[in-house]
Amino acid sequence: MKRSKLLLFNSILLTIYLLGSLPYYLIANSGNERFVIFSALYTIFVVIHEIFIGFAVLFQWIGYLKQNRGLINFSTFVMFIGAIAFFFSFIVIIPMMIINLISRGKRKKSQ
Repeated sequence: MKRSKLLLFNSILLTIYLLGSLPYYLIANSGNERFVIFSALYTIFVVIHEIFIGFAVLFQWIGYLKQNRGLINFSTFVMFIGAIAFFFSFIVIIPMMIINLISRGKRKKSQ
């Protein structure tokens, strides 16, 4: 598989994760109504996580469309920060970060 196709696949996968994870995490939190403080903290961490992942998706797509390695690297960094904000997401975010690092392309040799 070409690196650009791998990056496109990863961008689509990250977008699907962004759109599907927020409702999932908030529905999972609906059972914690008795634990008000835990529920509030959980919601805060989920919202922070989703904001960072939203920025990562934005930079990922811009980096893919402009073929800019810097934006793809920045997207990977923002994904890592978002994964730290909500620790349960490391299972999904780490493989996406690895695919980003593999698929960002080789740097052209300067002559």
